[in-house]
Amino acid sequence: MTLESFPIPSLHKSTTTKQYCKVKANSIFKIMNLLVVFMNGISGNKTYGQTERPLPEKSELEPPSTLVWLGTYGIIRLGDKLFWDAQTHYRRGSHGGVPWVGRMTQIYNRHGLTYQFNKDFRATIGGVLRLNFTPEPTGDDKDLYDYITPEPRIWHEYLFKQEFGRVQIFHRLRMEHRWNRSNLKNSEFIYRDRWRYKIFANIPINKPRFEPGTWFFTPDVEIIMQSGSPVIDSPLEDLRIQPIIGYIASPRIKHTLSMMYTMGQRRYDGSIYRQRWIGRLNVYFNLDWRSGDSKVPIMQMLD
Repeated sequence: MTLESFPIPSLHKSTTTKQYCKVKANSIFKIMNLLVVFMNGISGNKTYGQTERPLPEKSELEPPSTLVWLGTYGIIRLGDKLFWDAQTHYRRGSHGGVPWVGRMTQIYNRHGLTYQFNKDFRATIGGVLRLNFTPEPTGDDKDLYDYITPEPRIWHEYLFKQEFGRVQIFHRLRMEHRWNRSNLKNSEFIYRDRWRYKIFANIPINKPRFEPGTWFFTPDVEIIMQSGSPVIDSPLEDLRIQPIIGYIASPRIKHTLSMMYTMGQRRYDGSIYRQRWIGRLNVYFNLDWRSGDSKVPIMQMLD
């Protein structure tokens, strides 16, 4: 996928830049509104007028919580175009007056097989097993909760790359099919689908191209929608905004550090929005287990 594949429309002589930007902004808002309507439709949602539930007078924005996510992302080459994608997360959150790391929240394992169709497009399919820990590890209510509950998922994603000079831009579409339940004892599993779109860029800071010793900046935005019979009025699960600073240590290892802000609707009440600040530290690595002349010394690890 090249820059020429996405031509920028020229402005008509009678159209000013200000008018053109206004038209484009209105188009984006219309698309977002249609997306919300579509997600409500495929969820089989009813409107407030068709239910006995009263319409809230106003929405509620919860105070933000604080969390820490530590992650590893591995790309292991199995063939010329086939890779094993291995991701793990260790996640903690605030609890009992201790911010950021007061309790264990999740251990997350995501694995999949990736096929690289060409240098600008790849697709992945695989499975996830996330372990969700009790929200009340201490106190009088801790016996009401199971300490750990599993959350299995099936996922598939499609990644597109564009290059504008030395800047790389990525568009990622990811679909997840998940089964999870509350940690409350005897709660039942529910099924939902997640629809995720992420756009991010890699911009080198101290060098003209990506190579060992390069610091880079990654602006990263993702919107996560959800659907399914348990989703009544909360199609927006999460909006994630994440500025990232990264460093390429070697052809096979890079590190990133970021502070991510998220906001999304509570599934049980779409008028309530949760907020989170999440400090993230990640290590990315590449392995090539092939031997001999077929071994590739440097692999793409910026996506």
